Amino acid sequence: TAGLHGLDVLMVEKEPLFGGTTAFSAGVIWIPANAHQRAAGVSDSREDALAYLTHHVGNRLDRAKAAAFLDNASAMLERFEREGLVAYTLASNWADYHPDEPGASQGGRSLVPDEYDGRALGAWFGKLRPPIATMTAFGGMMVGRNDLPHVFRMTQSARSALYVARMLARHARDRLRHSRGTRLVNGNALVARLAVNAFQRGIPLWLGAPIVELVHEDGRVAGA
Repeated sequence: TAGLHGLDVLMVEKEPLFGGTTAFSAGVIWIPANAHQRAAGVSDSREDALAYLTHHVGNRLDRAKAAAFLDNASAMLERFEREGLVAYTLASNWADYHPDEPGASQGGRSLVPDEYDGRALGAWFGKLRPPIATMTAFGGMMVGRNDLPHVFRMTQSARSALYVARMLARHARDRLRHSRGTRLVNGNALVARLAVNAFQRGIPLWLGAPIVELVHEDGRVAGA
């Protein structure tokens, strides 16, 4: 966002790989009353989302932060997608974690990152934190939400069998040149897409950057 507004930005990571816990995750975001819902004709409202948060979180809810999130999250997603920074697909059948509570949605507030070709990272691909093993098969082939129905039906459907065969063929080609599959899904896809766009905008990334504390003679930490 700072870069979009013309500021100079530097990304600093203390680990030797980038991606953090997002690279391990499914990459799903929860944004009520989003544009994907409206396009799909899924009904939702700020008021329902606030009722859900209020009921579930109770007296621990920071209403000012909840209001700021509900007032800005959808616009943030639209801006990021318009700029090409992210790409998401509506999970219309993913209900909220507590679907029986007041204001809960039966589907549409959750969005899943679109798959991404890790080869776009070039030499940076080897610096992207790999996903957890349970999200992969056959030595690094990522399996995402949209793949699972085909995996489960591959012995019953010719279409699903062809889908899985293409995944396997792509992975076999990848392993000739890479340590794992370059077809990225889940949080890996989200991080990779963000990184490529940052690099294209001239935003540098420092890996393995040490944290330095400046300490006064009296022991007070002056900065980091």
